Amino acid sequence: MFLFDCTIDPGDLTLDQAHEAMRIHMCCTVDDCRVRRRARQLLVENGQMVLAHRAAP
Repeated sequence: MFLFDCTIDPGDLTLDQAHEAMRIHMCCTVDDCRVRRRARQLLVENGQMVLAHRAAP
């Protein structure tokens, strides 16, 4: 499945896939993991996640 490889951008995700990606990549950082970065972006854009002020966009 495309959500397991940190090095590949998964492209468009559904909200359910984004939540699952965040669980799968719990130990990853958005700097190192393309899947977590994409999932976080989608969740923030859809009001499902709010970043701390110290978090980089």
